[in-house]
Amino acid sequence: MIYSYELEKQLLAGLIKDPNSLVEISNFISTSDFYSESTSLNSTIFRIIEQAINASDEIDEIIIAQRVNEIGLSFEDNVNPSDYIKSLALRKVPEGNILKTAKELKKYSIRREIYNSSQTIAKRMKAISAESSYQDIIQAADTIYNSKINLYEMGSDVPLNIYDEMESIIEERGNNPVTEFGMLGPHQKLNEIYGSLLRPGNITVVVARSGVGKTQFCMDYSTKVSMQYDVPVLHFDNGEMSKEELTMRQCAALSGVSMHLLESGKWRKAGADVVKKVRDVWPKIKDLKFYYYNVGGMDVDSMVSTLKRFYYSKVGRGNKMVFSFDYIKTSSERMNNKSEWQIVGEMVDKFKKCVQKEILSDGEPIIPMITSVQSNRYGITNNRNAESIVDDESIVSLSDRITQFCSHMFILRSKTADEIELEGERFGSHKLINVKSRHLGSDIAGAVEPVRINDSLRKNSINLDFNNFNITERGDLRDVANMLNGDHELDTEGVRHEVPDFDQF
Repeated sequence: MIYSYELEKQLLAGLIKDPNSLVEISNFISTSDFYSESTSLNSTIFRIIEQAINASDEIDEIIIAQRVNEIGLSFEDNVNPSDYIKSLALRKVPEGNILKTAKELKKYSIRREIYNSSQTIAKRMKAISAESSYQDIIQAADTIYNSKINLYEMGSDVPLNIYDEMESIIEERGNNPVTEFGMLGPHQKLNEIYGSLLRPGNITVVVARSGVGKTQFCMDYSTKVSMQYDVPVLHFDNGEMSKEELTMRQCAALSGVSMHLLESGKWRKAGADVVKKVRDVWPKIKDLKFYYYNVGGMDVDSMVSTLKRFYYSKVGRGNKMVFSFDYIKTSSERMNNKSEWQIVGEMVDKFKKCVQKEILSDGEPIIPMITSVQSNRYGITNNRNAESIVDDESIVSLSDRITQFCSHMFILRSKTADEIELEGERFGSHKLINVKSRHLGSDIAGAVEPVRINDSLRKNSINLDFNNFNITERGDLRDVANMLNGDHELDTEGVRHEVPDFDQF
């Protein structure tokens, strides 16, 4: 079996000499970390020390021996507890060795638990019914495996004084400046104002009405980030689009060839230029990593298990990826007497927990999430003037947990006729309006200072052009104001990209 009595003895010896040192290891060491197939003496000694410290009682080797004898347990080889504890107290323990020893002991415990979990999985697989579905089989293994494996990231549940390491953190960052936090997206203005929308452990939410383009925006954004940083994307689709449809959309975006020609297969007869555009895509996608998974009808626990399984098996612990989910909603078959807002809230809670506390690297989050949500019927309508459009979080459907737990939230909407008339087609077809931002970029003024348009003050927004499933940035509302005031003239292509777009690959 997988254990080390020597490490157990060394740890207990250190605790007997200095019981108060238990505080250094109490957040990750417990009685279950002591191997006790034939004897529980070591775990009993640990429990007695732990109970005494928690109760603020005095404790030493004599008191420990007395309490062990009072329990009246019999131990392996008729060991005399008093003699055993005395031998531990006489051991030499290097100063400051407690934490190191505890971590080494924890490794044995982890290996033992994973081994035992594998045995449990093997038994479960033998016993599972032949009529079980594919998802039931996978879920049965995931339930056992993930309940163990994700417990062992060496984080801490102990409250930490944020000032303890402030000097070293700030000085180190000064010695090694960073140009970006997380992964920057393909839109320069958006990056400058709000920084990275894909910071590890963060959730970015795009709110829109049906058919506006929230799926297109999220896929375009995550795909271009994947290309720029060479990281995989895991895309969950809620059953509204097939893999084939998504494939066609991506090919249309990459090639510039219309969806009609691609879906009908007529692209081969549309001329040499079209054929070349399509076939020029193949070298571009050779090394791209965009993984699609249809989660329609799945409960949130199964979704989270699938996400974890993909990350650990396909990406690898400690490596980066982007998680894209289209989109947060529920369906009637998963209601189970819960209201719709309760289901959505539960989904948000569990995904937040997964990306912030469960998939970790060195105790820190490593993957970001971008998702979308349907706006409610009181949000954007086609018959409103630009001045009366509701561009705030009140249009968010269902659970307020979406707003509460996300790091960034944006409203995506088509421009009104008034806006198009005012701005002209050069500033694109859509607006992206921020309604919540936990982080800001270098252009703070762009986020907080209102923009004057036609004698009215408006919140800044990003102008986007949606064209054949590709999205380009067309500046922000300040650019529109400057143009109208004659301060400067933009080129016909709008604002330059900070990171490459599809055409550069």
